[in-house]
Amino acid sequence: MISCARIFVVALALAAGSVSAVADDELLKTQPFPEQQPQPAPPAPEARPQTPPPEARRQAPPPTASSPGVAQQGDPGMMGMPWPKTPEEASKTLNNLYAFLATTDDHRLGGEISGAIERLWRLSGGDTVNLLIDRAELFSSRNESAKALPLLDAAVDLAPDYAEAWSHRGYIEYRLNNYPAALGDLRRALALDPNHFRALDGMAKILTLMGEKKAALEAYDQLLKIHPNIEGAATERDKLKEEVEGRGI
Repeated sequence: MISCARIFVVALALAAGSVSAVADDELLKTQPFPEQQPQPAPPAPEARPQTPPPEARRQAPPPTASSPGVAQQGDPGMMGMPWPKTPEEASKTLNNLYAFLATTDDHRLGGEISGAIERLWRLSGGDTVNLLIDRAELFSSRNESAKALPLLDAAVDLAPDYAEAWSHRGYIEYRLNNYPAALGDLRRALALDPNHFRALDGMAKILTLMGEKKAALEAYDQLLKIHPNIEGAATERDKLKEEVEGRGI
C-alpha cells in the first residue's frame, strides 16, 4: 500500500504541473565521487534525451512506412514503422527496434533508434508516473538528487511493473553514491525488460566503481550485444577486459 507521505508527494508533483526534463551532461560528468573512489571514475551514465509529453506524441502524425530497413521522415529512429496505438503494437514495435539496434553498424542511426526506443518505453508508464519521473529529472539536473528520490519512490509504488521507474530511481541512487540500492533497482528494471540498455549501462559503471570488474565486464558484454553503438561502452569494455583477462602473450 502506498504510504500517506508518498501520496502527498504525488499530489505536490501534480499540483506543480508538467515540466520539461532537462538533462545536463556536463554536470553529470563532473561528479567523480572522489571520497569513495581514489581512481578516476568511469563516465556517468548518459543523460537521457528529452522525451515529448504523451499529449504531443498522440497529436504528432505517424511516419509513413515504406522499407522497414530505412529511416523515414517522421519520428527519428522508428525505421519507417508507424507509432503504435495499442500495447500489443508497442511490444511488437519495440522488439523490431531492438533487432535493428543490435545489428546496425551506423553510430548515428543507432542513436536515433535508441531514442525512439526510450520514447516507446514511456508509453507503459502513464501520465502521473511519467510526470513524477520528469520532475525527478529536473531536480537531478539541478544537482538536487535528494529531492528527486521521494518522487521516484512514489513512482515505483504507483507502477511496480514499469522498468523506467526502477531505472530512473537506480540512477538517482547512483548520484547519491548509494551503489547497492542503485544496483538493486537496476536489476529490477532488467528483470522487467532484459533489453533495457540504460539499466545495463548504469549497472556496468556502478560495478566498475565498486571494483567488481569481472561482473562489470559481463554487464558491458551484454550491453554491447543489445546496443553496440552506445557511447563509450566499447572503450570501457576493452579496458576492463585487459585488466580482467590480461594482455596475453
